[in-house]
Amino acid sequence: MGRDFLNRAVLVAATVLFSIGLTAQSAALFDSEKTSFRRSGWTLSAGLHSFSARPDSTDSFYPIVKSDGSLDTLHWGNWGHEGHRALRLGIGFWQIAKRPVVWDRWSIELHGTRNAAISTFTGLVADADSVLVPNAMVDSGRSNLTTEFTFRLYRAFEIIPDFFIEGQLGVGWDREWGGQFSRTGPDSMFVPREQPVLDRIALELGVGAGVRTRSGRYLRILATYDAVQLSPFAEEGDGRVQWYSGQFQPWNLALQWDLLRAKPEVDCAKPPAKDRPAEVLFGSDMEKAEKKRAKDQKKRARKQRKRRRF
Repeated sequence: MGRDFLNRAVLVAATVLFSIGLTAQSAALFDSEKTSFRRSGWTLSAGLHSFSARPDSTDSFYPIVKSDGSLDTLHWGNWGHEGHRALRLGIGFWQIAKRPVVWDRWSIELHGTRNAAISTFTGLVADADSVLVPNAMVDSGRSNLTTEFTFRLYRAFEIIPDFFIEGQLGVGWDREWGGQFSRTGPDSMFVPREQPVLDRIALELGVGAGVRTRSGRYLRILATYDAVQLSPFAEEGDGRVQWYSGQFQPWNLALQWDLLRAKPEVDCAKPPAKDRPAEVLFGSDMEKAEKKRAKDQKKRARKQRKRRRF
């Protein structure tokens, strides 16, 4: 119940923030330093990744119909599912939109973490004589490294100067490197399950809050979760990942440092940058004007010499 409520809360919050973004103009928040900084830069993140079991326990009952029409129960008991948490680090590139309408920034980010989960069945399992006896079954899985490559759109709403809240929408590709999955126990008495996939694509939602710490520097705290698993499509049509008999949903809570790249210092001996026309000191226009003045002065000097001769 608590997780479902949190899911709805994040979804509603993200929707409200994007709706506010349609009327809230946050360009000044990110463009006020544009004379000193570029419209793009690097973003670094560090935080917590959670692979949460949803639900954390499920009942399991597996009867089959025998040739004589009677029922034979192969197992009857309960699954307990447990996901794990891990450190999550990332780096990316972000840019400010020139004309923000629905979104005001976008980013491409690569994160690294680790997924691990275990599901344990405890209950009664049929033996060779079809007698139910206490037994256990264990599904386990983990990766040496889980990479997340994500494209994100953001919309900020400034609360007070330099402080803002934001909504985030993203599409991410997750890859399990060195994935190790196993089933131990009387698996012939359980529904066969395919080995979990190593590649997934998901639609991601998130909300956050941030502050401009100084010119061209932003610190944000961002909470995100997988709202819909697109490939392979989740059994329940949501963001949960199927690992054997368990379903797990990725969550992330991270601190994000956004750094705008500084523009280079102006060199008067070189042609000015195209985006700094106001800083032209010795540009081509001034050189043409100077040449024209020198030419006019030579003409006047020649005319004066001719007059003196006569």
